[in-house]
Amino acid sequence: MKCSLMAVLTALPLGACADAGQLKTEVTINETLPEEVQTVLRRSVENLVFVEGGGFQMGDVGAYITNKSFNEGPLGSYEFVDKNHPDAMWMPWVFQAAGEKRTAEPVHKVTLSSYSMGKYEVTFEEFDVYTQFTEKPLLVERKLGKRSRKPAKPVRYMTWQQARDYCFWLGENTGLNIDLPTEAQWEYAARSRGNKVAYGTDTGMPKKGTNIGSGLGVEKVGSYPPNPLGLYDMSANVKEWVLDWFDPDYYANSPEVDPQGPESGTEKSVRGGKVVLQRYHEPPKAAPRITEEFGYEGHPYVLPLRG
Repeated sequence: MKCSLMAVLTALPLGACADAGQLKTEVTINETLPEEVQTVLRRSVENLVFVEGGGFQMGDVGAYITNKSFNEGPLGSYEFVDKNHPDAMWMPWVFQAAGEKRTAEPVHKVTLSSYSMGKYEVTFEEFDVYTQFTEKPLLVERKLGKRSRKPAKPVRYMTWQQARDYCFWLGENTGLNIDLPTEAQWEYAARSRGNKVAYGTDTGMPKKGTNIGSGLGVEKVGSYPPNPLGLYDMSANVKEWVLDWFDPDYYANSPEVDPQGPESGTEKSVRGGKVVLQRYHEPPKAAPRITEEFGYEGHPYVLPLRG
């Protein structure tokens, strides 16, 4: 899971900006807290990556490929070309099943204020320190085996509120304004400040075993190179809660500046599939859905946040 340090909300007690135009992340940790708590708090702040605000085209920006490679080549081995190429055809990155609504459209301009975002997904080790310190039960303690609860793997199987409560706990103990990222902030960061790419990898494209996992299980955080912004695991590994309510038509009505999502709804937006343009959605109180088909680690609706 990832949390977001946002300068767009209330002023931070320690000041929102540093001299270099970046968000201030130097904090004083209460030394009376248990050492393991102090470690999690310091690590969370040190791992924040500054994301300079700006404008970008949000949504399924697609790509131009040749008709020949689409019709004659092996699946996925497309030849990418400029839109003025004589054999160019536009291809969306997000494919919906027949009859399903295309929720990653229309492409629309979004302008964001600067913020920061955790470079790694929050691990079970970190989240367990939080639950033990706040005297909450360990997350799905009886539903995950030892292999799934390895300390360095991303925490998952929590509700949206549990994810947000962790962000608030970090904020309360660091003096910073920490929350889940909005859907727009998540996509802007995954695309390294809105680059026209569909994958949050170092190259903007996937290569299994080199910059993205095989999809056969959840891997340790940071197992592959980060995207150019310095954020790890933005494509695949696990899906992640974001702040917004979900509305399939929201892209057609989204405000341009710092969109926060609909005012209400029945489901929350979820991001983090392989294609970072894809939108998912789940009820905020969604429970883990562990099946024999996918087992404990490969379920397609694993839902963490980021911090």
